[in-house]
Amino acid sequence: MDSKNITFLRNHRYHKNANAVFRMAQEDFDSVEFDSETWISRLEKFINRHLNEQVPRLKELKRYSLSDNNIKYRPAKTDEFAADNRIASDFARYITIFEQGYMLGQPVQYKNENEDIQKQIDDFNNRNNETYHNVLIKTDLSIYGRAYELETTVLDEAGSAYVKLVKLNPEQTFVVYDDTTDSNSLFGVYYYTLDYGDGVRKDFINVYTSDLVYMYVNSNQDKKGMHLVDFDDYAFDGVPVNEFANNEDRTGAFEPVLDSIDAYDLSQSELANYQQDTMDAILVIAGNPYTGTAQNDLDEEGNIVPNSRLAVSLAFKRAKVMYLDDNPNPNGAQPNAFYLVKEYDTEGAEAYKKRLVNDILRFTFTPDVTDDNFSGVQSGESMKYKLMAADNRRVMQQRLFEKGLMRRLRLAVNIWRIKGNDSVAYDQINDTNIIFTANVPKSDSEIVALASQLVGQVSDETLFEILKTVTGVDPEVELERIKEDAGETPPPRRPQMEGEENEIT
Repeated sequence: MDSKNITFLRNHRYHKNANAVFRMAQEDFDSVEFDSETWISRLEKFINRHLNEQVPRLKELKRYSLSDNNIKYRPAKTDEFAADNRIASDFARYITIFEQGYMLGQPVQYKNENEDIQKQIDDFNNRNNETYHNVLIKTDLSIYGRAYELETTVLDEAGSAYVKLVKLNPEQTFVVYDDTTDSNSLFGVYYYTLDYGDGVRKDFINVYTSDLVYMYVNSNQDKKGMHLVDFDDYAFDGVPVNEFANNEDRTGAFEPVLDSIDAYDLSQSELANYQQDTMDAILVIAGNPYTGTAQNDLDEEGNIVPNSRLAVSLAFKRAKVMYLDDNPNPNGAQPNAFYLVKEYDTEGAEAYKKRLVNDILRFTFTPDVTDDNFSGVQSGESMKYKLMAADNRRVMQQRLFEKGLMRRLRLAVNIWRIKGNDSVAYDQINDTNIIFTANVPKSDSEIVALASQLVGQVSDETLFEILKTVTGVDPEVELERIKEDAGETPPPRRPQMEGEENEIT
């Protein structure tokens, strides 16, 4: 990482267009010839804008998620003997994991009254390990503020086509939208570079439109530059690159508090420096003649002369001992010995760090689970109030996530209909109900009590959905078990003799 491109607690972090949405007029796109020099030139401009204006932001956010914070690139201290610790906090990952687990710790559920559609959705999700795929998407959302997936078709062993989900790296992907109020996607771009060694590199660029994918190559060994090498069709009837947004601004979960994270890192690092410098404090002895400099300290080439006054002084400093000149006159330094230790307001520093931590968590709507208010047995109602801010944020993010999931299903249903699978109506996929369940600790006794209160007011299936977290049994399975139990006649408790009444007295 080039430290020259990194600013620490100063200036603006990113380019003014670091998070801008790329757009293109519909009429301009309709006239595109994908093998023309004009189009290739325009495509290169889009890629260069993404590389130069947006990727630096994405890379910095990724660094923070790996605890490679800007404190690591802070300018070195001018004093080579002073402690210079660079301690990076892990707030970014903490916030990311919390958001991810809070929204998707309980897998997303899909409900559609059409049995054929429900079967297709379940098969689609199982083939793609959709639960884990969603976690990857949410992780990118929390880090970058945006996430991308590609839908493509794959043939199984039986020769049937199914839709495969592929997560794309936001640092290599972008979508260009039209200039209408609907912001319809015109095409998606995924590009990457392969280094073959010996200075040979190739750039690969895939452009996904609503009906074709165009593949371009740009080799540094080829004088032609970027050029079209192939194209292929598919039947998604829409741009297969699906973009998710973390919020309307497409900002990451911890992005608004990067300055506070930097300030916390600086405070932690300076505290560590103070402790180290205190342990390695310089011993000052007043009254020794070996301090100071003389004209013969440096030779003609500017090097320090061995055993000169300056050389001796530096040697003592490396040994953490400093001598002061004992001037023979009455006003000279009086013999004394002491350590050079800086004053440090430990209590004030701790209060400052605590305030920073509170700000970081408060402005990211992340609860501090180490707080005393979270200790002990908590009721469901009290937990709701403590997580209210986080829950409000989750609901907003959930709606945007649901928008991406629905677009995923609308693209996939075209394959289910066209490729020979069971025919389903396109408009019926919009009736799919997507259910999110916040992953919060719940008391089993409270859940059972709630279910008991709802008996006779809601359906049995709804009751069993509520009780699933306690029993671990799916509602459909529980209903089947009840039907089976109802059809069985319980065996008699003892053999009955003729003439005996059935009643037990």
